[in-house]
This record gives sequence, C-alpha cells and structure tokens, in this order.
Amino acid sequence: MSFDFKVYVTGGREFFIWECDTAFYTTKRAIKKDFELSQSLLDLLYMNMDDYFDIFNRMGKDVQSLGGGGDTAREIPPSLKRDFDNLASKHVYFELLRLDWFDRFGRYARGESITFRYKDLTHIPMNIITFQHGMRAIFSKVLDVLSPDKPVQKKMANLYEDKYARVNDRFDFKPISTSFERVDSNTFAEVLYPKTIGDIVDFFLREIIKRELTFKQCRSCGKYFPAITAHGNSEYCSRLFKDTGKTCKEIGSAKMYQAKVENSPAFQAYNRAYKTHFARIKYKKMTKEDFQAWAELARKFRDDTTAGKMTLQEYEDWLKR
Repeated sequence: MSFDFKVYVTGGREFFIWECDTAFYTTKRAIKKDFELSQSLLDLLYMNMDDYFDIFNRMGKDVQSLGGGGDTAREIPPSLKRDFDNLASKHVYFELLRLDWFDRFGRYARGESITFRYKDLTHIPMNIITFQHGMRAIFSKVLDVLSPDKPVQKKMANLYEDKYARVNDRFDFKPISTSFERVDSNTFAEVLYPKTIGDIVDFFLREIIKRELTFKQCRSCGKYFPAITAHGNSEYCSRLFKDTGKTCKEIGSAKMYQAKVENSPAFQAYNRAYKTHFARIKYKKMTKEDFQAWAELARKFRDDTTAGKMTLQEYEDWLKR
C-alpha cells in the first residue's frame, strides 16, 4: 500500500497519524491529529447518517462506472475524488476511507487489475448506523453515570448475558490485531493499523471500557459527554447548541444565572442597580473605571448577602447610596 494509517491512545488522548503517496493525495510529512479520548466515538455516535446515503450511493455508481481496458476507462471521475475529500473533512474516521480508496485508484490508474466492489461504499451508512446502535447500548447501560451502581465490567457482562436483547442492541466486537511500539521518545503504546472504520470504533470502545470511563447526558442537548473532563465536573457539554452560536455550557451557565436571579432578591437588586449604573457611563456621569470598581464591590456584597453575611436591607441601602 502507498499509505500508512495508525491510531493509539496515550495520556488520556486518542491519536491518528497517517501519511500517503498516491496520484490523488500526497502528504509531505506524517499528519497527526489528537482528541480527548472518546471524542471521535461520540462524534460518530451523533452523526445523522440519513444525510450520507445519497453521497455514498452516488459514489457507488461512480465506482461501478470504472471498467477495465482502454486509457479512458482508467480515468477516475473528479466528482468521486471530491466526495472522498468532503467525507474526510466530516470525520477523521473517513480519512482512512479516503486513503484506502485513493490507493486503489492510484494502482488502477497505473494499469493494475483492480476489482472495485461498489457495495464497499454503499453499505457504509448502514454499517455506521449498526455501530451507533451498539455504542448507544453500551453508553446507556454500562457507561452512563446513572446506570445501575455496579462495576463497569459487571454491567458489560450483564449486557452481553441478556439472551433476549436484540443483536443490534449490542456492539459486535470483532478480533483486531494491534502492535506494541514506541509512539514518541518517551512512550510505548498499543497501536492499531485499521483496515476498516469498524476496526477503529472497536479499538476505542474497548479502551473506554477498559479504563472504565463514565459519561453524562448534557442537560441542554441530551448527548453524552465525559462525566469528568479537564475542566472539572459539569452538567453541560462543550458542543455548539443548535444554531445559537453558543455552546451548551454557555447556555447552561446563562440559564443557571437566570434561575438565581429569579429566585434571589439579592440578584434582582444587583441587576437593577447594574443597569442604572451602566447607564451613567453613557451620560458621562460615571467613568468606566469607577463603574468597574463599583460592580466588583456590588458583586461581593451580593454574594455576601446570599451567604447570609449581610442582610438584604443593608445591601439595598448600600446600592442606593
């Protein structure tokens, strides 16, 4: 093959490294991407594959048009290359797909005898939907912090012991082959050289289960995210929420603040005074520096009031002064 693609986990992060030398895609040096462990799986879990059936069916038809013999038959439709490039930009797992098929196209263009099976492409959306069903069962019944209070391994055993569960409700783990090698100057790790997208899903899902990571459902979007992140414990994820341009965490913070305002006389008094003082800047009755100093002290006294260190009447009298 004229490409190399590998994945591994170290330091709580997942790494993807590839390099390629084909007529359709050449890397000058190895390309490396890394994410928080579980991010690529969760991104795949929530991909709406209904949006991809038409793309893969179109690609399948383009592949079917490739025949043997004659120079013109050895040309690859430009639209096919564009579709693979577009897919690779949607998810890092599709990078493996692009490299694999570009390698085939390169050998085909050189005159080698290549058998293209269009179903290798057209079946991908349905295969991913199957992966999604299996992953969802493991996240909800094993890795969810609200799932039964049992060890992760016990919950996994229970899930796969249930003889009444549907096949699609459990991820179908397959044998995968890994190597153990040095991945940087200081680290050895288990490395996978995947042949299919399913190999990558399998590899990372095993890592998450072995490490017994747990997950929560975001209170804004309802999607899973790591229960403990580098930024601490939270009830909201960092995904963009719909078309608001804000993350769930930002929206969640705003909702929490609004709830405090609605339920706290001290917060309500602070907000009224804040608007009044802010307006004084516009009419040059107060400088920005004075306003910032006032706001800092007003927030301190507000928090003192909610903590019971200052009465509401004392706080309101200070605000009026």
